[in-house]
Amino acid sequence: MRARPLRIFGKMKQHGAPRPGRPEDAEACADILNDWIDAREWMPRIHTRDDVLAFYRDFVFQEREVWVVEEPVEGFMALDRQAACVTALYTSNPGRGHGKRLLDHAKSGRNRLELWTFQANGGARRFYAREGFREVKETAGENEEGLPDVLLRWDRWPIRVAETEDAGTCARIVHDWVRRTSWIEELHTRDALTAMIAEAMPKRDIFLIGEPPAGYLSLNLETSLIGAFYLDAPGQGMGKAILDHVKDGRDYLQLWTHEPNKAAQRFYAREGFEPVERNPKGDDGLPEIRMVWRRSAADRQ
Repeated sequence: MRARPLRIFGKMKQHGAPRPGRPEDAEACADILNDWIDAREWMPRIHTRDDVLAFYRDFVFQEREVWVVEEPVEGFMALDRQAACVTALYTSNPGRGHGKRLLDHAKSGRNRLELWTFQANGGARRFYAREGFREVKETAGENEEGLPDVLLRWDRWPIRVAETEDAGTCARIVHDWVRRTSWIEELHTRDALTAMIAEAMPKRDIFLIGEPPAGYLSLNLETSLIGAFYLDAPGQGMGKAILDHVKDGRDYLQLWTHEPNKAAQRFYAREGFEPVERNPKGDDGLPEIRMVWRRSAADRQ
């Protein structure tokens, strides 16, 4: 059963913080979903009310992270923690801010969040747009209800494709990184880096993260080679966010990293990259290591 969020809108009021759902909340949550289904002409009922209750009692409250608001319960959210996906978000009293409070709680501590909603659910789509979600994929009805749906995604930091005029920004990020890194020599001026990046742009996909940009990644689509990856402030999650963005839709990536850059190697290892080759002298005279990432067979399913 793929749960879909209902229409949530209106001015937020002051209420208590969401709390973890307890097994005894399953009936209240199932009632909210059942009432939501019955209130929408376009939504088919393919499970009885009792079946919905059994599903929430025996699966959702066992396998998902559930949060509820108000006493008695007036809204709830279910999360697939491993996939960082909201699998259900429903409230019984739209306009009281319950949906936003639950969604803000889901965003806390995460850099990315995804969810599905029906294309017919215009209120939910507008709500999620206001909350920073963008629509990334539509289907004609690949769900048990057989209704067209849409995948939405929220990223903590905006990620966009670089334009020609962004070459100077990318050069500034690289130049600053070189100047604060003791083991690498400054071989190019900032202006020279700007010219080099601008020349490479037609041959690369370059992504910027943050507004104003605080990092960038350059990708050669033909070879799946990450040719440049620099951040203003490592350790904030931006590196993982932009790398996850580039991994989407791909099964293989490769890159070279400087051998003295142990922090980068540890980061790539955490993100599933493995060292496969060593070059004793790269273009800048330093030894470097080639690392590769392959999507697992399980993740391809």
